[in-house]
Amino acid sequence: MTEINFSSSKLLKTKCGQCQLVCCVAPVSEESGSFYCGRCRPKGTPNRCFEEAAEKVVFPCIFGCEDQLIWGQALQHEVYCRNRTVVCPYVNCTSTSTLKDLHGHIKAYHQAFYQEAPKMRQVKLGTLELMVRLNCISFDKFVFLFFVKLERKTDIINFNYNVCLVWPQNYEQTELDNIQLRLEIEIPKSDLNVTKLIQSKNIVNYYDRSHCVNCLYQSCDKILHENKCNWIIQSIPLNMKDSLERDLFYTVTVYRKETVSGKAPDNLECPVCLDYMTDEIFFCGNGHSLCGLCNKKQSGRLCPVCRGNMLDSRNFAMENLVKQMNISCRKKFTGCTFVGLVAAVKTHEKSCKYP
Repeated sequence: MTEINFSSSKLLKTKCGQCQLVCCVAPVSEESGSFYCGRCRPKGTPNRCFEEAAEKVVFPCIFGCEDQLIWGQALQHEVYCRNRTVVCPYVNCTSTSTLKDLHGHIKAYHQAFYQEAPKMRQVKLGTLELMVRLNCISFDKFVFLFFVKLERKTDIINFNYNVCLVWPQNYEQTELDNIQLRLEIEIPKSDLNVTKLIQSKNIVNYYDRSHCVNCLYQSCDKILHENKCNWIIQSIPLNMKDSLERDLFYTVTVYRKETVSGKAPDNLECPVCLDYMTDEIFFCGNGHSLCGLCNKKQSGRLCPVCRGNMLDSRNFAMENLVKQMNISCRKKFTGCTFVGLVAAVKTHEKSCKYP
C-alpha cells in the first residue's frame, strides 16, 4: 500500500477508479495506484493514510445540494438526498427524476394510483396467484408509497404491504410520530373485514434501488436495482375459502393523531354517566359540571366529584362550547373516522360499528 500525505485539496479531487465520484465513502481502498470508494468496493481494505486525513475534511454533496458532510455521513446522505436521481418505482416505467420531484412525476403520469384523500382500491381475485400494487399517498407535507403484494397459497391470500416515506427526508421525528395510517380490507358479502393501524415506527425511508414494483416481481432490470422482495415484511393472511371469486377492496387513510387520548377532551364527559354533556349543563359551587339528567338524579344535591353543593345555575359557557366543538368518535383508534359536533358524535356512537 502506497504511503501518501493527503492534503485537503488532494482528498477532494481524488475520484473513484470505478464510479468516478469523489472518494468520500468508506472504506477507501487502493489498487495499482488507483483509489476506490466504499460505494463500489464496500469490502475493500481501507487506506489508513487516506481515511485519517479524510476525518479532518468536509465534503460537498455529489448531487450538488448545499449540505456539507463530514467523514462517515456521505453514504447515508446520498441515499436520501433530495437532488439524488431516482428511477420511477412503477412497473415498466424507466423515467428518472430527482427525489424531490418524484412526487410530481407520479401525480402527472400515474394519476390512477395517486391519492390526496382516501380512495377504495379494488382487486379482482379470480385466479390471482401474484399481484403487486403501488399507491402514492400525499398528506400535508408528507408523501408515502404504499406497496401491496398479494400472494395466493391454496385458500389463503397473503396481503403483504409496506409503507415508504418519499418526502420529506429531513423531517422532525416528532412530526412523523404524529402521523398514523389506517388500512381497511373488505370482502363484500363475507365476514372478512380487517382494520390495521400503521404507526410511524413501521414506516421506512424510500430507497429507489429496493422499493420498486419490478423488484417485488423479481423481474427488475433497472440499473443498480437489487431485484429482491424481502423488504416487504408486513403481512395479513386472509382465509378466502368461500370468497375466492369475490373482489377484494382496500383503503388507506392517513391522519394526524390528536394530542388528547381516545377519550373526549377534559370536562366534556359527565362524571356520573360518562356520556357527553349536551343540552342543559349544571355545575357546583367549585365549578364541576354535570349533565342535566344526572343533576336531577343526584341525591342530596351534592356534587359527585367534590361533595359540594350543586347549584341551580346552568353552565351556559360550557353549553355554548359544546354546540360549536367538533370531536372524534371515541372509537377512532380502532378505525372509526367519524368527526362531528358533540351531539352528533353522541348519536353516532350508539350505532358505531367499531369495537
